[in-house]
Amino acid sequence: MGDGVGPLTRAFVNFSNSKPVFPISPPIDYSSEGLSEKRILSWAVTLSFLLAYYAVLVVGIIAITFVLIIIGIGEGASFSIGSILVEILIIPLILLFIYLDGSIARTRDMLRVGSPKRAAMMILGIPIIALIVDNILVFIYAVIFVLFFGEPGTNTDLGTTWDSSNIAIFLAFISICIMTPISEELFFRGYLLDSISRMHGQWPAILISALIFGLVHLDPFTIGLATIGGVIYGWIRIRTGSLLPGIAAHAMWNTMALVVTYL
Repeated sequence: MGDGVGPLTRAFVNFSNSKPVFPISPPIDYSSEGLSEKRILSWAVTLSFLLAYYAVLVVGIIAITFVLIIIGIGEGASFSIGSILVEILIIPLILLFIYLDGSIARTRDMLRVGSPKRAAMMILGIPIIALIVDNILVFIYAVIFVLFFGEPGTNTDLGTTWDSSNIAIFLAFISICIMTPISEELFFRGYLLDSISRMHGQWPAILISALIFGLVHLDPFTIGLATIGGVIYGWIRIRTGSLLPGIAAHAMWNTMALVVTYL
C-alpha cells in the first residue's frame, strides 16, 4: 500500500471504512523541554532520576515493611502496606521529575478521560486487545525461555496467599493492581519515554524505555515479560497520546498475575 502509513499505525483501524478508530497523536515539540540541550547531560539527568525513583521505591518499601513486621503486622500485609505508602509518596516525586525535565501540561492531557466513548476505548477496548497480544507474546517468550534455560525460578512469594485474611488480599490487590500500574506507567511511559524520545525519537524511546522497565524487575525471566509489556504500553502511549490505556492494560496484567501466580 502506497499511502505512506506504516503497518503498526493500521492496528487501530475500522476495517469497514479503513478510517482510524481515533486520530494518531500529533508529533510532540520538545524544543522547550529538558534541563539540557546536550544529549550526554540529558541522559545524566534521566538516569539520575531513574536511580532516585528506584532507590526511593526499594529503600522505602523495605524500611516500612521491616518496621511494620517488628510491630507485629503480618509479612504479606506489611509488604503491601509498605508498597502502597511508597507508591503514594513516589507519584509526587515523578511529577517533580516531569516538571523539571518534561511537561506537566502534556501529562495532564495524557490522563484526560474525555467522552464516555473515548473512555470506553481507552480504559477497556484498547487494554483488552493489549492484554491478549501481551499474553500471546509472553507465551511464545516463555516457550523459548524454557527451551534454552529450563524452568524459570521466579520467586512469587508475596507473603500473602488465598489462605491469608481478606484484608491482606485486599491490600495486595491495591498495591499490585492499582498503585503499581499508575506509578510505573507515569514514570516509564510518562517521564522516561518522553525524555528518551526527545533525544533519540519515538521507536528508540519505546524500545529503550521498555528494556529499562524490564531490567528493574531483576529476575531473569520477569525481565523478558516486563520488556514485552513495556514495548506494548509504550507503543500504545505513542499511538494514542494517552497514558490511560497503558495504565488499564498494566492493571489487567497485574491482576491476572496476582490471581494466577502470586496468591
